[in-house]
Amino acid sequence: MTNFSFVDNVILRSNLDLALDHINELVTVSESKTYSNKPIQISSFRKTIIIHIAAIIEAILLWKFKKVCTSQKVELDNDWKYLDIKILYKIIDSEEIIAGKRVKKKRPIDKLNFLQITKQCLKYKVIKSKLAKDIDQVRTYRNKQHLGGLSAIEQRYSKKNLEFCFSVAERAIREASV
Repeated sequence: MTNFSFVDNVILRSNLDLALDHINELVTVSESKTYSNKPIQISSFRKTIIIHIAAIIEAILLWKFKKVCTSQKVELDNDWKYLDIKILYKIIDSEEIIAGKRVKKKRPIDKLNFLQITKQCLKYKVIKSKLAKDIDQVRTYRNKQHLGGLSAIEQRYSKKNLEFCFSVAERAIREASV
């Protein structure tokens, strides 16, 4: 039995089910009496759950985007390639006035990151702007795993954070399944 019967890619469907199984196991463990008085450990379980939820959302969006996009490559906003550059005036060593040609780069769909996938899904009307905004919040929670890039001490993950991520995943899955 699968929770992702609408996904026609057998490998993806199996991986999604496996990720959901991991989430269910982590939720069960985190809510057990063993951890009821250990908020830091519960938060670490929640963080791991959020990472899995984000992975499911990202995979579902990419799968759906591949269904609606007719090309293997897409143009991204503000992703330009500059050609035939000519220096018109040098201001300082690190600043110049130039002329040239710029063309939008095309990126393979399979090389898009979570943010780019979300933006493309919004552009192609796979998802609505409110859901895109909420997906970006889940992505932000997920990205807090990159400790070196944090500008503040990492927060603990609350039950409210977790419930929010579950609701966003549910909405993303519902929209992708139609």
